[in-house]
Amino acid sequence: MVGKWMRGKRGMMALAVALLIGLVGTAFGAEAGRPGCRLCGMYLDLYPRTVAQATDKAGQTESVCGVADLIRLVSEAGGPNAFSRIVVHDFASGAEVAAAEASYVIGSDMVPDMIPNLIAFGDQAAAEKFRQEHGGEIITFDQALNAISPMGMTMPVRIEQAVPAPAGSFNFGVGVMAMKLDTVLVGSDRQTPEEFIRGKMMGPKEMNSRAATTMLSYALTDSATLTLKAKEYDKKMEMYTNGGAAVSTLRNNGWGDLDLNLRYNLWHDSYYSRFVTLLAGTTLPTGKFEMRFLDYPGMQTGTGAASVYGGLLGSMRFGNFWLHGQASRTAKFENSDDFRFGDETTLGAALHYTPTSDLMLGVELDGVWTDHNEYRDVDVARSGGFRSTAAALARWRFLTAFGGNATLLLSAAVPVYEDLNVYNMGGGYSGSAMVSFSRRFAAF
Repeated sequence: MVGKWMRGKRGMMALAVALLIGLVGTAFGAEAGRPGCRLCGMYLDLYPRTVAQATDKAGQTESVCGVADLIRLVSEAGGPNAFSRIVVHDFASGAEVAAAEASYVIGSDMVPDMIPNLIAFGDQAAAEKFRQEHGGEIITFDQALNAISPMGMTMPVRIEQAVPAPAGSFNFGVGVMAMKLDTVLVGSDRQTPEEFIRGKMMGPKEMNSRAATTMLSYALTDSATLTLKAKEYDKKMEMYTNGGAAVSTLRNNGWGDLDLNLRYNLWHDSYYSRFVTLLAGTTLPTGKFEMRFLDYPGMQTGTGAASVYGGLLGSMRFGNFWLHGQASRTAKFENSDDFRFGDETTLGAALHYTPTSDLMLGVELDGVWTDHNEYRDVDVARSGGFRSTAAALARWRFLTAFGGNATLLLSAAVPVYEDLNVYNMGGGYSGSAMVSFSRRFAAF
């Protein structure tokens, strides 16, 4: 059954990737030979006021969408000495200016191409006039070389990131997830199901859960990003009964609840290296809650009721490293079957390393405190508690085309501590893979 399911899901994933590529190629109107930025894929003709060029010692010239990607290009080549000519465009006049002689405004209220939003001017007087109107700080080219990381943002898997995308940024992703729980985790102590069942009438044997994921996000403004997530589940749980003499199997599949959230950036520094962002969201009961799984809430594909959540997000850059944090609270409502899943408090942190503009490696750790579930306004005894999970991830940008870029995100996670319901499996592992395409539609 699992093999059949996996073959089906591989087919779904291949179809989803093919659909993603088809949408990119048709809906975004890719044109043969239309030049794009190698680092982000954005069409250069959409950014004439920010486009920049670098010519290497062999005489080869490469154009990029703006100053931020120019800095990344120069840094990855070893520095300015690797080039014979580096030029930017004056944002006001459009005239070419030697990059080393230009003045740059960073951190203004205008994001014409990428973040950090470095905007070039031919002289400091023009830069000062712009700064007085739009805010930010004036820096030199040498200072800009130290102000840009290989990636303007990184995206955690298990928590949200505080870094906002520029207005008009669009992201679409499809992925798969698989989880296997085959160990009872009580605190940090692990027991096999066979050890756990001794002296008990029933206990867990193994749980498998797989899902196909679709994600869509769009930056409404430079500060606000709306994200929609949907999952389709296939779940299977095996339980020991009669003191371990028999095994019963439960199965369930279907769409999960729809997740919709808004991230609104409250503050960032001029160098776009520190961020504080508000998180607000809701889940809509598109999944199905079934009474036959009343004693096994983990088998449900949906909660049967809406929920709301909110919290604070923080992100900080240290050179080529990004640190992300989240603190949030989720309130869940009672469904029509008089069942209410417990409210949750989440704390999480992620540390990401970006050695190049195409690669990110990271580790993440999160903890979730869950209140008791309730049935007919009475706490369910074997529910609630705390679970902590550690994850490793890698993100690879494998394509820049069609005005944007495509990335592959892989992650693997293991539970590290749990004091939840003893009938739940705690120890095991999970993994996920997602292919996504990003493009910015807004242009100045």
